[in-house]
Amino acid sequence: MLRAADPLHRRVLQWSAAATLWPLRSLLHRAAHPFGAAQAFRSPDRRLLEDVILQRYAASSRRLEVLFVGTRWYTSAYERLLAGHSYLTIDVDPRAARHGSTQGHVTACVSGAAACFAAGRFDVIVFNGVFGWGLDERTAVEAAVSGFHGLLREGGELVVGWNDVALRRPFALGELRALRAYERFAFEVDGPLVLEVPGPNRHRFEFFRKPVGRGQGECRDRAAVAAA
Repeated sequence: MLRAADPLHRRVLQWSAAATLWPLRSLLHRAAHPFGAAQAFRSPDRRLLEDVILQRYAASSRRLEVLFVGTRWYTSAYERLLAGHSYLTIDVDPRAARHGSTQGHVTACVSGAAACFAAGRFDVIVFNGVFGWGLDERTAVEAAVSGFHGLLREGGELVVGWNDVALRRPFALGELRALRAYERFAFEVDGPLVLEVPGPNRHRFEFFRKPVGRGQGECRDRAAVAAA
């Protein structure tokens, strides 16, 4: 039996509170968005994505080519966050186009992304909250991840965000054959390969790099993209 002083007991209480309060926080987030006060109501995983991951790419001194997969009202600020970089978006829902990039938005299923952009164009592809949230068929996910590999330049990086819970896990991400063409890397130097946000959704960010081919030297380190 768990006692109130046990760390696990406290974590269970925190997760329960988060699960209970998140619908209200989400509603407040959306209501506050037009008034510029939405940050106070962001979920922990979105804070990590926006304040750490995207900020790292935004700080690159080299102009990056970024593809963001999936657009909603809460992603509309990402183009401004990545100002100074090329920022394109793709989403299967035609209604989501109004939240897409003004630099270029494509309405198409991400499983066919490879046919929508030039090969080797992108430095970074962000694939967050799509796997398990509509893109569930194994063949479609394989096609998407394989297509990303073709769209990334050598040394380019793929950021995958997903919920490792039964409701949102069609299958384990690591089962994808297409991921064998990538190499994993730690987003933070000497950090873990996976950044998992505590809470009931078990939102995980995993990082993959397209290896540099032979004759091009060894794969560049973390600074290659984010701090170039």
